[in-house]
Amino acid sequence: MSFLSYILLFTCTFLIAVQGLQINFSSSKSDILIKDTAQAHYESIIDDILSQHNEGLLTELSIVIKTPHDMQTALRPQSELLVGSSNIQDVCVAQMPGMIANQIHELSNELYSSVDTIVSEFWTTTDIEYRQLILNAINKGLWEQEVMDELVASLELLNMDIADHIIAAVDRFDILYNVKMALKSCQSIFDQENNPFAAEDQEESLTEKIWSAILVSFTSTSSQAASGIREAPQQGFLNRYIFELTSDLQSELYSRVYELARSVYEDLAFGSA
Repeated sequence: MSFLSYILLFTCTFLIAVQGLQINFSSSKSDILIKDTAQAHYESIIDDILSQHNEGLLTELSIVIKTPHDMQTALRPQSELLVGSSNIQDVCVAQMPGMIANQIHELSNELYSSVDTIVSEFWTTTDIEYRQLILNAINKGLWEQEVMDELVASLELLNMDIADHIIAAVDRFDILYNVKMALKSCQSIFDQENNPFAAEDQEESLTEKIWSAILVSFTSTSSQAASGIREAPQQGFLNRYIFELTSDLQSELYSRVYELARSVYEDLAFGSA
């Protein structure tokens, strides 16, 4: 085959590819394809990170509950750290694995249900606009990697906004506070048995509630530097779980933007009309 024939074959192949993109671009399909792709992308990351960290924590708990001594040794320091008291009943400490497992389950549900709302709020660029971005890049003669680079650049800030709001959903759920309140609820039963008038003493005053809210807000804000890096917790296996979960989730959400761009590219450039 002559050199001219190779040139003609390449040109025809390129025109066919562009024509295929133009067919997709003019498609009358509803403008939800890429939003659904993005939602599946974020749900996949959440599933990966939750599975990894939840399995690790639940495995640790399954080991320590084998004997009462090991369970008290492992869980009591965390219970005292959460409640701020060393007078937690053994039976309440023994209920912690169930409390934690329940909160892990609720956190998972919360994150999965929040993804649709977050993506819908921030994903405002239409499928047609992304189709046009890809088509324009190809018409400029860019190679696939260069097209991908442009797509990544267009998605980067959007991805960061979505990632930050997913992390904020983890913070709002506040597993530590929920386990703390479950422990207090358990402990209050024994406190009332020992002192029928203790119920009033257990309730925080308005001033204490205000200061607690301020401290929680300050801690949440201070834990994230301008760079988005979180400070490691001082102690407590549950504190460590939350820190590692949010750090890894944030890292994966930020770093897998190329994977998101690839999914968008393949859906729009090569999807059926």
